[in-house]
Amino acid sequence: MNDAHNAFIAHLEQHDPILLNVVTQNGPIALPEQQPHFEALCRAIISQQLSTKAAATIVRRVFDWANDREGLNPSTLLNADPTSLRALGISGQKAAYLHALAEAWTSNPKSMKALDELSDAEVIKTLTDIKGIGEWTAHMFLIFTLRRPDVFAPGDLAIKKAMVRLYGLSMASSIREFDAVAEPWRPYRSLACLHLWRSLDG
Repeated sequence: MNDAHNAFIAHLEQHDPILLNVVTQNGPIALPEQQPHFEALCRAIISQQLSTKAAATIVRRVFDWANDREGLNPSTLLNADPTSLRALGISGQKAAYLHALAEAWTSNPKSMKALDELSDAEVIKTLTDIKGIGEWTAHMFLIFTLRRPDVFAPGDLAIKKAMVRLYGLSMASSIREFDAVAEPWRPYRSLACLHLWRSLDG
Protein backbone atom coordinates (compact mmCIF):
# COMPACT_ATOMS: atom_id res chain seq x y z
CA MET A 1 0.00 0.00 0.00
CA ASN A 2 2.83 2.41 0.84
CA ASP A 3 4.37 1.82 -2.59
CA ALA A 4 1.11 2.84 -4.26
CA HIS A 5 0.78 5.81 -1.93
CA ASN A 6 4.31 6.99 -2.66
CA ALA A 7 3.80 6.58 -6.40
CA PHE A 8 0.59 8.59 -6.17
CA ILE A 9 2.37 11.33 -4.22
CA ALA A 10 5.11 11.49 -6.86
CA HIS A 11 2.48 11.67 -9.61
CA LEU A 12 0.56 14.47 -7.91
CA GLU A 13 3.74 16.47 -7.36
CA GLN A 14 3.87 16.76 -11.14
CA HIS A 15 0.16 17.06 -11.92
CA ASP A 16 -2.07 18.36 -9.08
CA PRO A 17 -0.78 20.32 -6.07
CA ILE A 18 -4.34 20.71 -4.71
CA LEU A 19 -4.98 17.00 -4.35
CA LEU A 20 -1.36 16.50 -3.31
CA ASN A 21 -2.06 18.58 -0.20
CA VAL A 22 -5.11 16.46 0.62
CA VAL A 23 -3.29 13.15 0.14
CA THR A 24 -0.33 14.32 2.21
CA GLN A 25 -2.66 15.26 5.07
CA ASN A 26 -4.61 12.00 4.82
CA GLY A 27 -1.63 9.67 4.64
CA PRO A 28 -1.95 6.15 3.20
CA ILE A 29 -5.51 4.75 3.01
CA ALA A 30 -6.25 1.03 3.17
CA LEU A 31 -9.23 -0.47 1.37
CA PRO A 32 -11.65 -2.42 3.57
CA GLU A 33 -11.58 -6.20 3.55
CA GLN A 34 -12.57 -7.60 0.19
CA GLN A 35 -16.04 -9.18 -0.03
CA PRO A 36 -17.28 -12.01 -2.29
CA HIS A 37 -18.69 -10.54 -5.49
CA PHE A 38 -22.35 -11.38 -4.92
CA GLU A 39 -22.31 -10.16 -1.32
CA ALA A 40 -20.55 -6.94 -2.36
CA LEU A 41 -23.22 -6.17 -4.95
CA CYS A 42 -25.99 -6.88 -2.45
CA ARG A 43 -24.35 -4.44 -0.04
CA ALA A 44 -24.10 -1.83 -2.78
CA ILE A 45 -27.77 -2.17 -3.73
CA ILE A 46 -28.88 -1.97 -0.10
CA SER A 47 -26.68 1.10 0.44
CA GLN A 48 -28.05 3.11 -2.48
CA GLN A 49 -29.29 6.55 -1.40
CA LEU A 50 -28.76 5.81 2.30
CA SER A 51 -26.41 7.34 4.83
CA THR A 52 -23.42 5.21 5.79
CA LYS A 53 -24.89 4.56 9.24
CA ALA A 54 -28.36 3.58 8.00
CA ALA A 55 -26.89 1.36 5.29
CA ALA A 56 -24.62 -0.43 7.78
CA THR A 57 -27.58 -1.14 10.08
CA ILE A 58 -29.70 -2.65 7.31
CA VAL A 59 -26.80 -4.63 5.83
CA ARG A 60 -26.13 -6.15 9.24
CA ARG A 61 -29.80 -7.15 9.60
CA VAL A 62 -29.81 -8.73 6.14
CA PHE A 63 -26.65 -10.73 6.81
CA ASP A 64 -27.98 -11.93 10.18
CA TRP A 65 -31.23 -12.95 8.49
CA ALA A 66 -29.39 -14.74 5.66
CA ASN A 67 -27.03 -16.52 8.03
CA ASP A 68 -30.07 -18.14 9.68
CA ARG A 69 -30.78 -19.70 6.27
CA GLU A 70 -28.14 -20.66 3.69
CA GLY A 71 -26.12 -17.45 3.78
CA LEU A 72 -26.44 -14.43 1.50
CA ASN A 73 -26.54 -16.12 -1.88
CA PRO A 74 -28.83 -16.10 -4.95
CA SER A 75 -30.93 -19.02 -3.71
CA THR A 76 -31.67 -17.34 -0.37
CA LEU A 77 -32.83 -14.16 -2.08
CA LEU A 78 -34.85 -15.93 -4.78
CA ASN A 79 -36.74 -17.85 -2.09
CA ALA A 80 -37.17 -14.87 0.23
CA ASP A 81 -40.61 -13.63 1.19
CA PRO A 82 -40.75 -9.91 0.25
CA THR A 83 -42.48 -9.26 3.58
CA SER A 84 -39.42 -10.62 5.40
CA LEU A 85 -37.14 -8.29 3.48
CA ARG A 86 -39.33 -5.28 4.18
CA ALA A 87 -39.17 -6.12 7.89
CA LEU A 88 -35.38 -5.83 7.62
CA GLY A 89 -35.66 -2.31 6.21
CA ILE A 90 -35.42 -3.22 2.51
CA SER A 91 -37.83 -1.21 0.37
CA GLY A 92 -40.00 -3.00 -2.16
CA GLN A 93 -37.93 -1.48 -4.97
CA LYS A 94 -34.62 -2.65 -3.51
CA ALA A 95 -36.09 -6.09 -2.85
CA ALA A 96 -36.89 -6.25 -6.57
CA TYR A 97 -33.34 -5.18 -7.39
CA LEU A 98 -31.86 -7.87 -5.13
CA HIS A 99 -34.15 -10.43 -6.76
CA ALA A 100 -32.99 -9.28 -10.23
CA LEU A 101 -29.34 -9.62 -9.15
CA ALA A 102 -30.00 -13.14 -7.83
CA GLU A 103 -31.74 -14.08 -11.08
CA ALA A 104 -28.84 -12.77 -13.17
CA TRP A 105 -26.35 -14.65 -11.02
CA THR A 106 -28.33 -17.88 -11.39
CA SER A 107 -29.16 -17.60 -15.08
CA ASN A 108 -25.70 -16.50 -16.21
CA PRO A 109 -23.20 -17.86 -13.66
CA LYS A 110 -20.31 -18.08 -16.14
CA SER A 111 -20.37 -14.35 -16.87
CA MET A 112 -20.88 -13.40 -13.24
CA LYS A 113 -17.92 -15.50 -12.14
CA ALA A 114 -15.73 -14.00 -14.87
CA LEU A 115 -16.06 -10.37 -13.76
CA ASP A 116 -12.41 -10.36 -12.64
CA GLU A 117 -11.38 -11.08 -16.22
CA LEU A 118 -13.35 -8.24 -17.85
CA SER A 119 -12.19 -4.71 -18.60
CA ASP A 120 -13.63 -1.87 -16.52
CA ALA A 121 -16.00 -0.95 -19.34
CA GLU A 122 -17.14 -4.56 -19.73
CA VAL A 123 -17.78 -4.87 -15.99
CA ILE A 124 -19.89 -1.70 -16.06
CA LYS A 125 -21.86 -2.98 -19.07
CA THR A 126 -22.43 -6.43 -17.53
CA LEU A 127 -23.59 -5.03 -14.19
CA THR A 128 -25.71 -2.17 -15.47
CA ASP A 129 -27.65 -4.63 -17.62
CA ILE A 130 -29.09 -5.90 -14.31
CA LYS A 131 -32.13 -4.00 -13.09
CA GLY A 132 -31.28 -1.78 -10.14
CA ILE A 133 -27.54 -1.58 -10.80
CA GLY A 134 -26.42 1.74 -12.21
CA GLU A 135 -23.02 3.22 -12.92
CA TRP A 136 -22.49 4.31 -9.30
CA THR A 137 -22.90 0.73 -8.04
CA ALA A 138 -20.66 -0.57 -10.81
CA HIS A 139 -18.00 2.02 -9.96
CA MET A 140 -18.10 1.05 -6.27
CA PHE A 141 -17.74 -2.61 -7.25
CA LEU A 142 -14.74 -1.82 -9.43
CA ILE A 143 -13.02 0.19 -6.69
CA PHE A 144 -13.77 -1.83 -3.57
CA THR A 145 -14.28 -5.40 -4.81
CA LEU A 146 -12.23 -5.77 -7.98
CA ARG A 147 -9.77 -3.14 -6.70
CA ARG A 148 -9.19 -1.62 -10.10
CA PRO A 149 -6.68 1.25 -9.80
CA ASP A 150 -8.05 3.86 -12.20
CA VAL A 151 -11.79 4.27 -11.58
CA PHE A 152 -13.44 7.66 -11.20
CA ALA A 153 -17.00 7.89 -9.87
CA PRO A 154 -18.30 11.34 -10.83
CA GLY A 155 -21.85 10.34 -9.94
CA ASP A 156 -20.95 9.94 -6.27
CA LEU A 157 -22.38 12.81 -4.23
CA ALA A 158 -19.53 12.90 -1.71
CA ILE A 159 -16.88 12.96 -4.42
CA LYS A 160 -18.68 15.83 -6.10
CA LYS A 161 -18.91 17.73 -2.79
CA ALA A 162 -15.20 17.26 -2.16
CA MET A 163 -14.30 18.44 -5.66
CA VAL A 164 -16.61 21.45 -5.37
CA ARG A 165 -14.85 22.46 -2.19
CA LEU A 166 -11.33 21.91 -3.54
CA TYR A 167 -11.60 23.04 -7.15
CA GLY A 168 -14.27 25.71 -7.23
CA LEU A 169 -16.73 23.66 -9.24
CA SER A 170 -20.44 23.79 -8.48
CA MET A 171 -22.77 20.87 -7.80
CA ALA A 172 -24.45 21.82 -11.08
CA SER A 173 -21.23 21.35 -13.04
CA SER A 174 -21.44 18.77 -15.81
CA ILE A 175 -19.94 15.30 -15.58
CA ARG A 176 -17.55 16.41 -18.31
CA GLU A 177 -16.26 19.20 -16.03
CA PHE A 178 -15.70 16.78 -13.14
CA ASP A 179 -13.99 14.33 -15.52
CA ALA A 180 -11.69 17.09 -16.76
CA VAL A 181 -10.51 17.89 -13.23
CA ALA A 182 -9.94 14.17 -12.56
CA GLU A 183 -8.05 13.53 -15.80
CA PRO A 184 -4.60 14.44 -14.38
CA TRP A 185 -5.06 11.81 -11.65
CA ARG A 186 -4.78 8.93 -14.12
CA PRO A 187 -3.76 6.15 -13.57
CA TYR A 188 -4.56 6.55 -9.85
CA ARG A 189 -8.15 7.78 -9.92
CA SER A 190 -9.39 5.08 -7.52
CA LEU A 191 -6.92 6.30 -4.90
CA ALA A 192 -8.02 9.84 -5.63
CA CYS A 193 -11.63 8.87 -4.87
CA LEU A 194 -10.57 7.33 -1.56
CA HIS A 195 -8.80 10.53 -0.58
CA LEU A 196 -11.70 12.73 -1.65
CA TRP A 197 -14.03 10.69 0.56
CA ARG A 198 -11.58 10.92 3.45
CA SER A 199 -11.27 14.69 2.99
CA LEU A 200 -14.92 15.07 4.03
CA ASP A 201 -14.54 13.10 7.26
CA GLY A 202 -13.68 16.20 9.24
